[in-house]
Amino acid sequence: MPPPEPFTVITRVPIPASLPPDAVIAALKSYEPLIKPNPYVDRYDRRTVEPGEVENDPFFRADGQNVQAFVVYDRVPIIPGVGSWATKEVAIPCVFQSFDHGVRCRAHAQGGVTVRSRYEVRRRGEMTDGPELAVEPGDDGEYELVDISSIECSALVKPFVKMRLSSAHQALLEQLIKNLVGPDGGQEK
Repeated sequence: MPPPEPFTVITRVPIPASLPPDAVIAALKSYEPLIKPNPYVDRYDRRTVEPGEVENDPFFRADGQNVQAFVVYDRVPIIPGVGSWATKEVAIPCVFQSFDHGVRCRAHAQGGVTVRSRYEVRRRGEMTDGPELAVEPGDDGEYELVDISSIECSALVKPFVKMRLSSAHQALLEQLIKNLVGPDGGQEK
């Protein structure tokens, strides 16, 4: 049986004018500000990049730098809505690579799920695919943070993976921007 066709999920959040796009790119390139806000992450550990892990995947391109690897431990609900006792810890090996205006990340989850995400800072309006950009008062900047995720998984788990990834990545991007803006609305030091 041929492998399932990948599908794409695009997530976008505005970058307020008070937050320089270079500050967002710098945070992305340090990787941990991109891992920590994920609402499903329980913990994470740095790991060694395995030989051939990047070179054998065309997703990682020659323009990339600073390859780092982590194991991210997610809490996955087995029975949604009944509390933390009905969850399972899942270890997800991830590899990150930075490039000029963002970061690439490949994650291999259990059950044959592979997610290849690009987190990029782009000018507003440059990215027309994906959901409408929800802009709140004060979000009058020229840039947005865009996540373009290509997911490979079986048709059986596709609806669950798509829903979970969409909500988690939306929350992740929003929290990353909030963390960078800081509690007083100015850029954190």
